[in-house]
Amino acid sequence: MDPAVASVGNINIDIAFYTQECPEKDSEAEADGFMVSHGGSAANFAVGISRLGIDCGIVGCVGSDQFGKDALEALRAEGVRTTWIFECEMETGAVGTIVEAKGGTRTMIAWRGANRMILEAVRRSPLGGSRHIHVSNVPREVLLEVMARRGDASVSFDPGGSSRVYTPEDLAGIDFLMLNESELEGILRGRMGIKDLLPSVGRVVLKQGARGATLYERGGILRCEPFRAEAVDTTGAGDAFDAGFIAALLYGEGLGEALKWGSAAAALKIRKKGARAGLPRLEELCKFLDMEKPYRN
Repeated sequence: MDPAVASVGNINIDIAFYTQECPEKDSEAEADGFMVSHGGSAANFAVGISRLGIDCGIVGCVGSDQFGKDALEALRAEGVRTTWIFECEMETGAVGTIVEAKGGTRTMIAWRGANRMILEAVRRSPLGGSRHIHVSNVPREVLLEVMARRGDASVSFDPGGSSRVYTPEDLAGIDFLMLNESELEGILRGRMGIKDLLPSVGRVVLKQGARGATLYERGGILRCEPFRAEAVDTTGAGDAFDAGFIAALLYGEGLGEALKWGSAAAALKIRKKGARAGLPRLEELCKFLDMEKPYRN
């Protein structure tokens, strides 16, 4: 039986340096510390929603190197299904990050590596058997392939750093477009507004960091005020939000409550270093929101 959720996108090794501020060009800054951990937006989402009690598999690629073996082991340890991961003769993807002490903001550089084979992984995977598909930061042809093979599954898409390769026309049929303000601008390019996306996109979920989150749909707008949290590292906060939001919907919660789940998951995540360490488990999220533990429909 296929997992309830399929997560499609990158699997990476993250190398983070923590410093008071980023060095200027042609200069050097001393780090306060560094951390090597597992990352990749689709992998982070898969771990996040798995910790919230939802059965999830991931469609992605790793290399045949030790990093790839470690990435698979880490995902399996979190209960994420790895059957659909394509192992190839390339280096596993890696991201280098500089995290500044003030606000936990980050500067990143990425090596795609094995992630370049993601289209092949999608073509090998029976996506239509899942209830929901979450796609994160993939090339345009990968999203279009997923949409062609989605079956009856609902689809959420977080364009991440790839936002500028998309046009509004590419997003037709997506149920939830989940992105931050700079990514939204990358898609719109000043040609139109959010409401102009709604004839083709079911709902737009705008992640606004310390200002909360807003959901736009044809019937109106929903707002969620931010939860207070001291930001140590914002890496993976968007993935945490996505996991909380989709998990709430799969538990049968409404859109307003899903915004709260997403915002709460992100607030809990940014309190810890690394993309995954702060991803909450269901009990922790319920306690934070002062709510009863839900049961899936």
